[in-house]
Amino acid sequence: MPFLRGRFSSYHSFAEAGVEEALGEYLAQAQMVEANCLESTLLLNRGQTFERRSLPLEAQLAPAFAVVVADFDGDGFEDLFLSQNFFAVEPETSRYDAGRSLWLRGDGRGGLQAVPGQESGLLVYGEQRGATAGDFDGDGRIDLVVTQNAAQTRLFRNLRGKPGLRVRLKGPPGNPFGFGAQMRLKSGDRLGPAREVHGGGGYWSQDSPVQVLTGGDGPLQVWVRWPGGKTFTVPVPSGAAEIRIGIDGNVLQLK
Repeated sequence: MPFLRGRFSSYHSFAEAGVEEALGEYLAQAQMVEANCLESTLLLNRGQTFERRSLPLEAQLAPAFAVVVADFDGDGFEDLFLSQNFFAVEPETSRYDAGRSLWLRGDGRGGLQAVPGQESGLLVYGEQRGATAGDFDGDGRIDLVVTQNAAQTRLFRNLRGKPGLRVRLKGPPGNPFGFGAQMRLKSGDRLGPAREVHGGGGYWSQDSPVQVLTGGDGPLQVWVRWPGGKTFTVPVPSGAAEIRIGIDGNVLQLK
């Protein structure tokens, strides 16, 4: 509000002024809005509306940057990972350093529970920024990479999660990884969470296009919907740890 400079000759006079004195004739044009919730929040898509749920206390102790959705423990329910902290504050403000990265375990119904760092092994005390999930060692478990501002990048190898099915898509020449496609693991009549192959996500990050689908027992199928709307349900060969699905629904490769 540049007009304040001509209205007040000192910081002291500005500090003692009320809203009416500060805004003067502009008060009549002012609009008031209210922020009723300042918590880090989860929005659940319920079709016609969104349901708001505040994240657990541990997610409120520091700013969050990257938000990674993956099933880290392999129980068939999606979890969240948050990178945390922000140090570039004004000299008179304490830096936001109460986070050390956070795994929130999902229960499949929209509930999330913070996993202590002593249990998860995720202990990053710096200024965390981008993060990405992927099965980097090919063992069927989701690993995690966390970057930091002015500090080393951390790679966390998943050792205790239940292995899942690795699924690669082979799209057309203009979209070889199948970005925009969705897939779900089907076990009997149960459909697992929908997973999208996306190009970019979270804070300056890119998750692996190779998806790890978990939580199925017995004969399995993979449901795939390509960006153009074409859908297939592909049987998973018994004992397969990885399959590659073409745009026509054929299984091109398996391990």
